[in-house]
Amino acid sequence: MKAKPFQAITGTFLDGLACDVPSQNWGPKEWRRQFDVFKEMRMDTVVIIRVGWRDMAMYESRVMPAPVREPDDLVQFFLDQAQRVGLRLYMGVYDNSDDLRRPAWDSEIAVNLDLLDEILERYGNHPAFHGWYLSHEPDLTLEPWRIWDPLVAKMRRLTAKRPILFSPRFEGRKWRSESRETPKEYAARFDRVLSGMTNHIDHAAFMDGHCGITELGDYAAAMGPVLQKHAIEFWSNLETFDRDMPIRFPPIDWLKMRHKLESIQPYVTKIITFEAAHFLSPYSMWDSGRHLFRRYMSYVEAQRSIPARRLPVRRKP
Repeated sequence: MKAKPFQAITGTFLDGLACDVPSQNWGPKEWRRQFDVFKEMRMDTVVIIRVGWRDMAMYESRVMPAPVREPDDLVQFFLDQAQRVGLRLYMGVYDNSDDLRRPAWDSEIAVNLDLLDEILERYGNHPAFHGWYLSHEPDLTLEPWRIWDPLVAKMRRLTAKRPILFSPRFEGRKWRSESRETPKEYAARFDRVLSGMTNHIDHAAFMDGHCGITELGDYAAAMGPVLQKHAIEFWSNLETFDRDMPIRFPPIDWLKMRHKLESIQPYVTKIITFEAAHFLSPYSMWDSGRHLFRRYMSYVEAQRSIPARRLPVRRKP
């Protein structure tokens, strides 16, 4: 494998609505200084993970069934901050979540098709609006192309040149404990999912937290050829929270984060995270998140001083 420079985290999700991690209750002042941190970390990409979640929305929308709304337009604010510090922004959509447990998602699709028009009307000319993000994360057994495909089709019709990103998971033993699929078997199943789509997705940032930490390299190695076959750029969504703890969710232990960061190096072209503001920030609500930020930044600075080299492939014992 050809030697290449060390890859740091160059993008992060923006979690503007409290979903499965607690709210930090930040206002403009706190978010503004966090965007400065993104720039300090040499990031170039931010991703709004969803503009609407069940009953909540980041702005007052005509189409999202979300009566609990930000009094000010948080999407506009994020776009303006991204432009201020030179970041490109991927725009998420509305996620009701409950609908994804059923085999048919007609109402969820209908809301989002209207939402894409509304987003383009409100933000389509903003210079920081770089691409789209598919917010839905259904289990592969639910034939997720049925919701991804119509949304991608309309995104292409509206803005043909804007890239489209999604973040599926490696469905390992932490996702389905009874699963006995090998990484190669999972990759074959994902190949069938992508083959069920008629429209093209540009980037896949795989969540790394649902497989065993020592299995990550095996999953990445198996997935690489599948994504190459479908002309999808392979990114990593390196989760900086810890799924192994009895509470949901503290910042990850630095040893685990470092292992994941090093394991994924040979396989991906970009690393983003869920989610720097909460778990990897000097302003995190968690003291351990602040310590994690300092340890990560020190490590990255040291890695950048080392010449490009062939990186080891870490596999389970």
